[in-house]
Amino acid sequence: MKQIVKIASIALVLILAAGLLFAGGRSDSGAGSPATGGGGASAAVSVDSLPRKETLYFNGILWDQVNSWNPYSVGGNAFGLDSNNARQLIYETLFIYDLLTGTLKPQLGTSYAWNGQTLTVQLNRNVKFWDGKPMTSADVVNSYQLQKTYATAASSWWPYIDSVTAQGDYTVVIRANPSNFNPKHIESSISRLYITQKAEMDKVVARIGSAPTALGQWTNMTADQLIETQSGTGPYKPYLSDETKAVLQRVDSYWGVSLYGKLPPAKYVAHAIYKDNATGDAAFRAAEVDISQQFISSVWTMFNVNVSTFLPQAPYYFPGVIPMIIFNTKDPRLAEAAVRRAIAMALDYDTIGKNAMSGYTAPMVASLMLPTPAEQALIDVNALKPYQWSGNLQEAIAAANKVLDDAGWVKGADGIRAKGGVKLSGIRAECPQGWSDWNASLEVVAQAGKQIGIDIQTYFPIATVWTQDLQNGTFDIIMNSPGGIGIASPWNRAYAAISSADLPPEGTPNPIGNNGRWINQEATDIITQIATETDAAKLKQLWTRLNIIYLQEVPVAGLMYRPGVFHTVNETVWTGYPKMNDGSGVPPTLCIDGYGIKGLYNLRNK
Repeated sequence: MKQIVKIASIALVLILAAGLLFAGGRSDSGAGSPATGGGGASAAVSVDSLPRKETLYFNGILWDQVNSWNPYSVGGNAFGLDSNNARQLIYETLFIYDLLTGTLKPQLGTSYAWNGQTLTVQLNRNVKFWDGKPMTSADVVNSYQLQKTYATAASSWWPYIDSVTAQGDYTVVIRANPSNFNPKHIESSISRLYITQKAEMDKVVARIGSAPTALGQWTNMTADQLIETQSGTGPYKPYLSDETKAVLQRVDSYWGVSLYGKLPPAKYVAHAIYKDNATGDAAFRAAEVDISQQFISSVWTMFNVNVSTFLPQAPYYFPGVIPMIIFNTKDPRLAEAAVRRAIAMALDYDTIGKNAMSGYTAPMVASLMLPTPAEQALIDVNALKPYQWSGNLQEAIAAANKVLDDAGWVKGADGIRAKGGVKLSGIRAECPQGWSDWNASLEVVAQAGKQIGIDIQTYFPIATVWTQDLQNGTFDIIMNSPGGIGIASPWNRAYAAISSADLPPEGTPNPIGNNGRWINQEATDIITQIATETDAAKLKQLWTRLNIIYLQEVPVAGLMYRPGVFHTVNETVWTGYPKMNDGSGVPPTLCIDGYGIKGLYNLRNK
């Protein structure tokens, strides 16, 4: 299975489609006569003869041919935005998200500051596009305006923005929509919106016309699949691309030398498109791949002097998202909190963690929060304990049965509970076919049902059917990972999982979140308040109360903690990758995502 992080498409939070960055590696058919990558004079290099000690190889990010380098593509863009972060190789953002600290670090911008509902951003005066022209506030303003003019994935920020204007050449002012103030969304935009060159994009607009979808569908790719514009600012640009690979070449005139002190050591960045995980794993084991984002079952069996993960022992990877089961609260079988809570209580979390996730998760503790210092500091851990269920499975199952008994759900002769003419049978637990870790997790959910008198059957359709069922509400129990990773975390997780603030009318598709359509006005009001609250003590009270409501009502139930990316490295050729507590402060995001880009500059040949 091609294991990727499965994140809901949440329009109002800009959770984009899967992170397709580049493809590349080795081609048996060779390459034609590639153009140089903007890094100065260079002899043509075929993909078969890339110098190994100058090339950094990836796998697990891309599973099909690159079809666009468009930084504003709604889907299929191959330059960097994934569901959690903004990769910084071809295009760049104003700021970059640091997963370890939960803060934004400078990139194209040097600083930002709020004054009431106005955010002022200072730009780095050293930034230049590939053609040598400086980046100014006009380029930033235009990059935002394009998302207002056209319907792109980034258009979802504009309901929260009143205006974006320039004050001189190197200051940008973003005024929030006073009737829909949400600083989390605006801060997300400065860390996720790619900045392009206004002069180049004006030419593109003149060519593509004014149709709302024109920019999202525009392909800035030449016949040989290189980039056709000079609007990037990043350290790499496309060099070779076909159905088996893509290669990026370093831009030796890259402005970022002034920020990072040097160019990234790898002259080429490449990614092979493997047919399946097994092929990719074999290449990684053979050191044909340096950084793997694939799900590797029992990764510790690969460990040697060269192969390692960010964490040296379980859970091996840094947690980033919480895959959950979502209950359809409009279904009379699942409308009562006692039923939902009992199912969550009876789950064998240890089996999910060890078998479905190969141990890549910390022990599950019922709440909306990740087990990271930053998120745990937002809640009163002791205040939640009375509402959380036991970690002992048999005790938890006994308690779950008591919850159902007390609520009047009585077991019939067949062992299935019923009340008031509603029988807890024929409930389907759904996720896509072939997502093996999720499939295994839902088998545990079905087993939990048997322990407490609820008939739950697994259902694994193709991914497109799962997406339709999720958004149309045509499911009983469905698995998904609400929210994503970014400066708005964990707010975006709570919003996407349980807020009813922006639910579309019943009977219409729901790409926003809260797909189970659970309505609790207090919880929604708290989530809305958290978005603008700045007092730390008050925030802790709000987050604690929200988690108590969640634990009482259980509209969704977290099954495991999952990394945003599977950062596994082979140091046969390159070394210097970030490790936990190594003093570098670089997060495990593949040396390319957000602040993880800093890790690219720490690499050296072994």
